[in-house]
Amino acid sequence: MMWQPAVFTPPASIAAMVPQLSGAVDTLDAALSSGAGSLGGLGLPGGASGGSSAGELREQASGLLSSPAACLAVTPYHYGIGQWRGDQAYLTPQGAISAVAGRLGDAALPAGVTGLVLLVMAAPAPGQLAAALALFNRVFPIRELQQAERRGSALASLEEDKLKIPDAPAYPAWGKASPERDATGLATSRAVGAQLAVAEGLAAAQASPVERLASFAAKVTAAMRQRQADLDALIAGMSGTDSGWHGVYLEGAGPDLARQLREAAPPLDAAYKCSVAVGWFGAVGQVAYYKEAFGL
Repeated sequence: MMWQPAVFTPPASIAAMVPQLSGAVDTLDAALSSGAGSLGGLGLPGGASGGSSAGELREQASGLLSSPAACLAVTPYHYGIGQWRGDQAYLTPQGAISAVAGRLGDAALPAGVTGLVLLVMAAPAPGQLAAALALFNRVFPIRELQQAERRGSALASLEEDKLKIPDAPAYPAWGKASPERDATGLATSRAVGAQLAVAEGLAAAQASPVERLASFAAKVTAAMRQRQADLDALIAGMSGTDSGWHGVYLEGAGPDLARQLREAAPPLDAAYKCSVAVGWFGAVGQVAYYKEAFGL
């Protein structure tokens, strides 16, 4: 079993969809523009191509993103997992891996070949672990790792915080008020809203069919382009790594995967005494996204 440095990588399956989605947006834009231009003469355009490809993309995305996999995260702050020394808790990479291996038998096993994506993040001190987890959680937030990040950050400055005297809040304190929080303001808001709804309905009824189609085309095109921009931003934001991040991808039955984890040497030695491990376990298709996301 070979450990690899874990690096956030835009999933290739998702990145491959972006050019096809861009083509669908361009096709829709052209079809709506053509329809608006020819509606006056009733020369309505035929159906735009690309519907079948959109259906195929939906099926591909659903298979990659919608299938849940079993997920397990272990941290030094789980009682029974980490080793406590006063207020501090420690967990070596080997200990984190062994904890995951011991729990593989608990997960419901899907039919067929199973896959395991295991990520180990280790650091010599709680503050460094918190910094590594902050980088990870910024891109891929997991509740247990967010809790470990806050715990590690607090423990890193615990001795200094004990000597600080916090500033007392001013009294009386400022609050927030809104007109809709009292009965008169709420009634006024509802009355004005009803009048505005009637006015907007009358304005929409006076628009010509060409104006309605043009408005619809502009709204749909703008919405799709905004969602495409959001997807591009998400893909571009999947970047970052740390020297203490290592991962591995394994396939096989649950007991065999547990045996491989116990027998393999950890990616880092016991000097990295603050470690967490997070694993995704399930059918090969269920863990494919995580495998691609961490460059394994």
